Amino acid sequence: MEKRKIERVEEMPVFQACMALALSIEKNSRTFAPDFNWLRSQMLRSSESVYANMTEGFYSQYSTEYLQALYRCRREGQETMTHVRYAMAIKQMSDEKGLALSKGYDSALTQLASLIASNERKIRERGKAKAGRPSDSS
Repeated sequence: MEKRKIERVEEMPVFQACMALALSIEKNSRTFAPDFNWLRSQMLRSSESVYANMTEGFYSQYSTEYLQALYRCRREGQETMTHVRYAMAIKQMSDEKGLALSKGYDSALTQLASLIASNERKIRERGKAKAGRPSDSS
């Protein structure tokens, strides 16, 4: 069976998962005490950055740019998980909510790791130009 070509970043399951997780972070951090608005802000920025960087990379001209964006996504996802663990430790987020987010991020980051590996393999095989786009040597 032939894979269907993904035309828009929003069609990617990993993008959908990361966006859903960011929305969950937004919802679950609304109850943080005022003293922890800084933590909420950090969590929101890093969680939103995951799918924003994915979008930026998806529409880049070169596979190497896309790969760098995916690395940023992975870093931002890990940063978000650090904030979630901290929020749980200081009792701003329940263990139940935090563990659910952790499980979701583990799954999304596993998907992201597969996407990174696939792109690294394609770059080794084809060079830095994305499929369907002219390369620099044209």
